[in-house]
Order: sequence, then C-alpha cells, then structure tokens
Amino acid sequence: MGVAGEEQRRSPRYEAGLPVICRAATSPEEGIPSLIGMTWNVSQGGLEAELPAAPPEGTLDLLLRVGDRAVAARGRVAWLRPTAEGVRCGFAFTGMEPIYATVWEAFLAQQGGPTPRRYVRLNIDLPITCRPLGVPGVVLTGRLGNISDGGMLVRLPAPMEPAQEVEVSLTSPQTPLTVTAAVAWTDGAPLPDGAGLIRHGLRFVPPSGAGACRLDLFLVRALIAEYLRQTRAAPAE
Repeated sequence: MGVAGEEQRRSPRYEAGLPVICRAATSPEEGIPSLIGMTWNVSQGGLEAELPAAPPEGTLDLLLRVGDRAVAARGRVAWLRPTAEGVRCGFAFTGMEPIYATVWEAFLAQQGGPTPRRYVRLNIDLPITCRPLGVPGVVLTGRLGNISDGGMLVRLPAPMEPAQEVEVSLTSPQTPLTVTAAVAWTDGAPLPDGAGLIRHGLRFVPPSGAGACRLDLFLVRALIAEYLRQTRAAPAE
C-alpha cells in the first residue's frame, strides 16, 4: 500500500450525504457526460459514494457541494461494487487546491464535532403544492426552501400540525416529482418578508411496498441534480 493509501486508511471517516459530480479529468469540455450521486461517508483522503453507473477509468474530477460552497478534487476509483441502484464506489483523492482543502477540512471538523449533520441541506427555490393526507379537498400552494436526503423546508400559506403526513408535489424543468413527508416542526407566524407564508420542516416518509424502498431517495436526488443545474455546477442534460 502506498503512502496515499495508508494516509486515507488512517483518516477518520464520517457519515455524510453530499451531492457529488464525477467526470473524466481528461474531458473538461461542456457537454461531456457527468455522473451525479451522493456520498455515504467522507474523509481527509477520499469518500464513498453511490452513483447511477460506473465512473470512467483513469483520473477523475470530483465536484462536491458542502451547503452552498463547492469543493473540487482530483481522484481515482479505489474500489467499486454493483448495487440495485447503480454502483457503490470508493474514491481516493489525488489532488485538491488549497482553497478547496480549507472548506473540506472545516466540513470534516464539523462532522467530527458534537453536532455532525448526516445530510447537508441545499437551498433551492421551486413552486410546490402540498396535500395533507386524510384531509379531503385541502391543497396548499407554496415554495420549497431547501432540501436534503432527509427532508425539506417548505413555506406554506397556513400552518399544519406536527406529525401530519403530506404529499408534496414539485415541478422541475425535467419532470414533476411527488414525495411523501411528515411535518417535523412549524413556525408560529409568517415570515416578515415571506409573502404571508409560514415555514415548515418536513421529514421524508419512506414508501411502502416491494421495490419502493428507494423511490423517495431517487426523487430527492433528481431535485439535487436540478439544484446543481440551477447553480451551473453541472452541464444541462
């Protein structure tokens, strides 16, 4: 095992769900296909991620989103294992500019502290409709505020009770998406500059039924891909 491999093995690993873009480092032109996935764990020396397909061979460009900040790195595939949803990959970093290393080290320090976050939230603004389950005829129109693999923040014109399950429909330029969620918390009053809308924190409810256990996660990742397109971090499809 080389020095880089030994360093990666010594580095602590932290659970973290970050959006990651993977593409061949030898093809920087616009329009070159990119793979968009999510990390499972991260470290100083690399990361583990799930992708929809196997990445190309050779040196890779990896672009991660840590909140609203980007981290770019060069890397290579250390190992690869097929899964029902695509492939699980271990990536070893081979290079990172100091400006990105500072952001990455700060994120790792946060994940190693007393209040780590499993999922990093991404700010994305889209119109939504929200239908409370078990309440016939009620449909609320609002806005998405942010999203992660674990849940979302939405702004709605009326408050909902905690634990109320809802269907949230979002329209992106790619496709309409619907997810099931439960209200985790509600602000007591509308935001002063929020057009009378009230903030709600929602957590995703996994769907039931054979073959459906990854459906919500698939839809959430589609929204994260839309976020990356909005922020010009990935080429349009």
